[in-house]
Amino acid sequence: MLIPPLLSQGDKIAIVAPAKKIQSDLTFAVNTLTEWGLTPVLGEHVLATDHYFAGTDNQRLHDLQEALDNPEIKAILIARGGYGTTRILEQVNWAKFLENPKWICGFSDITSLITELNNRSIACIHGPLGVTLDWDELTTESLKSMLFEGKVNYNIPPHPLNQLGQTNAELIGGNLSIICNSIGTSSEIQTKGKILFLEEVGEYIYHLDRMLVQLKRAGKLDNLAGIIIGDFSSMKDHKDSFGAEALEVIARNLAGLNIPIAYGFPLGHEKRNLPVYCGVSGNFEVNESNVSLSFDLHLV
Repeated sequence: MLIPPLLSQGDKIAIVAPAKKIQSDLTFAVNTLTEWGLTPVLGEHVLATDHYFAGTDNQRLHDLQEALDNPEIKAILIARGGYGTTRILEQVNWAKFLENPKWICGFSDITSLITELNNRSIACIHGPLGVTLDWDELTTESLKSMLFEGKVNYNIPPHPLNQLGQTNAELIGGNLSIICNSIGTSSEIQTKGKILFLEEVGEYIYHLDRMLVQLKRAGKLDNLAGIIIGDFSSMKDHKDSFGAEALEVIARNLAGLNIPIAYGFPLGHEKRNLPVYCGVSGNFEVNESNVSLSFDLHLV
């Protein structure tokens, strides 16, 4: 796994939008990155619109490709999620990026980019977007620490559904819908020996069960080192009720796995969306008093 260099004062960071159009201001993101000592560089079409999307497929691909290829750009912050990255992912040329890897950060639709990078053995960050950088101070400060210092340490309260245990392994995961959508593609998620983290928003409960069953049938829950269950926000039930809440459905599908499992980790479509490294080993412990997750790139 290639780990991109940490950032330094004066580095340039690109903000690009490979998915949904920007419907809020990027001023806070630009100001925050500038306060960190970075030089934000907006993609040429970052504010473009093409109905639902942040510009046409070609425009969004152009901005992402430029940010990947430009050696002066040391990191890429995805502007927003939604949907659209998979439409351009097959057209990306990774040659220059693989020679000069840089940090890429985002979540939600960007899960497809995260799994693609993982398959290409490049570490990245599942974390805030440009439009969510003002949602939570701890989230934003944690991202800064990860980009500049290469370390972060989280401790969260226990959850009654947790399974106790400890492991040290790479993390991979993200949005459950996008993970399922990756199966059968070049960016198919690879989970063996890893800590899988999951989050979702706005799905029906029976869709949730269907996606978890798909993961099981595809072998993606086999041979895991651990599981982190993030936020499952604004979940919906059908008029013919499924008969269970989201976390109960998840617990049923994970029953029998003899690995540490943490529920209620603040990761996903809520204000607190703690960033995590993907493709980097983390220390993960679930005990009776808390859940801890820590990374230190200097020890990798």
